[in-house]
Amino acid sequence: KPYSVVVYDRNHHLLQAFLADDGVWRLRTDPKEIPEKLKRILIEKEDKYFYYHPGINPFSVVRAAIQNITRGERFSGASTITMQVARMLEPKERTYFNKFVEAFRAVQLELRYSKDEILELYLSMIPVGGNIEGLKSAALLYYRQPPERLNIAQLIDIILLPNDPSRLRPDRFADRLYAERLRRALEWRRSGLLSVEDSIIIAQTDAHALRESPAPIAPHFCLRLKQQPHKESELHSTLDLHVQRTAEKLLENHLRPWKLKGVRNGAVLVVRNATREILAYVGSQNFDDSLASGQVDAVTALRSPGSTLKPFLYALSMDQGVLTPRTVLLDTPYDAEGFYAQNYDGSYDGLVYADDALRRSLNVPMIRLLQQRGLPAFVDFLVQAGITSIGEQRDRLGLSMIVGGCGVTLEELVRAYTAFPNAGAYEPLRFLTDETAKGVRVRAIFSPAAAYMITDILAGLNRPDLPANVESSLNLPTIAFKTGTSYGRKDAWSIGYSAEFTVGVWVGNADNTGNPELVGSKGAAPILVDLFNALSSPHEKDILKPPDDLGIREVCARSGLLPTNRCTRRIADFYSITRTLNRECDVDKEFLVSTSGDRTYCPSCLGTHRYTVTTYADYPPELYSFWKSRGIVFRAPPPHNPDCPRVFAGNGPVILSPTDRTTYYLTSDQQKMVLHASSGVDVHEHVWYIDHRFRARRQAGAKLFVGLKAGNHVLTCSDDKGRSSTISVIIKRAL
Repeated sequence: KPYSVVVYDRNHHLLQAFLADDGVWRLRTDPKEIPEKLKRILIEKEDKYFYYHPGINPFSVVRAAIQNITRGERFSGASTITMQVARMLEPKERTYFNKFVEAFRAVQLELRYSKDEILELYLSMIPVGGNIEGLKSAALLYYRQPPERLNIAQLIDIILLPNDPSRLRPDRFADRLYAERLRRALEWRRSGLLSVEDSIIIAQTDAHALRESPAPIAPHFCLRLKQQPHKESELHSTLDLHVQRTAEKLLENHLRPWKLKGVRNGAVLVVRNATREILAYVGSQNFDDSLASGQVDAVTALRSPGSTLKPFLYALSMDQGVLTPRTVLLDTPYDAEGFYAQNYDGSYDGLVYADDALRRSLNVPMIRLLQQRGLPAFVDFLVQAGITSIGEQRDRLGLSMIVGGCGVTLEELVRAYTAFPNAGAYEPLRFLTDETAKGVRVRAIFSPAAAYMITDILAGLNRPDLPANVESSLNLPTIAFKTGTSYGRKDAWSIGYSAEFTVGVWVGNADNTGNPELVGSKGAAPILVDLFNALSSPHEKDILKPPDDLGIREVCARSGLLPTNRCTRRIADFYSITRTLNRECDVDKEFLVSTSGDRTYCPSCLGTHRYTVTTYADYPPELYSFWKSRGIVFRAPPPHNPDCPRVFAGNGPVILSPTDRTTYYLTSDQQKMVLHASSGVDVHEHVWYIDHRFRARRQAGAKLFVGLKAGNHVLTCSDDKGRSSTISVIIKRAL
């Protein structure tokens, strides 16, 4: 018969039990779980020669036959424990023929199974009232305790129940059960099976008990385990009841004020880094809260990840050798694939160091970096890191995925983040204590140097998403964390790790209702900090030791690249000895400047002009356009000699909007496209052409608004130096 699935935590605390497939509470009861004294009483009561007969007891058969014949009615039976097992496995009408079949089956059972295995079947299937079978089931549903924690009186009660389950149930006929207990205990006391101390407990213990199903703990976690195929009915999970209770309580406390604002749910996942064991799994704040869709498992639900994927883009870029913490990134307005990328607070820095951009979670530098690295490569990287759902969305993803334009699960994020405290190594999460790493290949997703550099960045405290409770958390260990907020403020995230644990927190609504106040730093990060404070040692070691491949070098402060003799300001930076490319700074360049300082010369037009060699920072055209639009004063080289006879080389204007090879959908005939390009400081005018026809002249950097018909279009922008750039776009009318 099918057994009930029972889930325990790592310390054998009961988490949840489920009805067997036939609707019966039938928990597997190992004879070792029954106290030896009770086992002796049970065998004395049911079948004193159990360990000696081959399934049937001839002497009992003869005795029963004589008694039944002399009395003219059925007075006693000859059923052994093995015969009772056979009858419970194949219930039949009580006839002499079926009794013979039962005896035959008993012999078969004895030939196939050991005595302890037969006893286990018996202890697991005996009826104990209603749809409850087995001693362990009775202990759980009547007393909410395993058999080994019951006293002798309660143990005797559950072995008496099979004699008459309907008339001796402790929840209905406690007085009748108590009387039967005293009567039988007197017999066993006389035969020496019970002591005087046992008799006192038996007399003083009330027989009344309430039948209640066990209150589920970690219901989403237990349901997941039940739904997976297993050979055993008892599942010993990696969950730690103490950690689980702590996570549940902290989530409940933090959500209390948020519920007044309409944010009703959250989820938490805690993993031990060294083993990848799940210690806490909170799928929702309240499983029974139907208004908050509490039965939806938010650990496995696809949600927008906000900015939580950004550290993985850094890991990919670092291992490709193009990024270090002090690499200077461009942070200016950017049209990315048809959408206007902007930072969370709407401001821009122009230039920003990579570590600062990640701590502040700036969007534009990340979108530019993703475009440079390539979307397909990054998607493949995330799939290798355990975020497998990204691969299924591959055809629908764009650059916006780095700021939350995709769907991932809390479980996937936590699984991927465990690679950071493990020096870039990936392993799947473990749900059961008996799960081994056999057949599981540990993958190096990214290098130990990248893991260390990113951890150093994320552990920094000079950041806007730092929760207020960090300063008051005196016992807080060293943690590295990243927050995230989805578009429309529907999801608040915080994923972090210490040397010992990786923790993921999500806060939001299962129905995707947003809230203007819901952000990762306020909604999720305080829970994460309190969890680490509650679970970790205050003297916990640093998260990672510096790997052998990690070095420190001097770089130019303007670019984060190797300095040249023209670089006047230098700073220290981490780098990977074997992976980081040895690129020299190309920002500081020497120009031949007239003595009047109003123009520069090239070798073609220098002639006999007097000049001085001066170093200027030469930045991308879009940065100069940004500075001009913001009224920022900057030092730039003077314009080139206008009388120079040479033909200007180099690239033409950088077309910022629209994006090349992009389809745009217009909703009305009055809607217009914005044409915008940037050039160097020596360019004064842009000339725009649409489909090879002149359209307009504009000051360099100025925007041009035009109406375009549906169809394919070629857009060209030329500067006053004779250079041009061309892109193509497709215009469609939205239905």
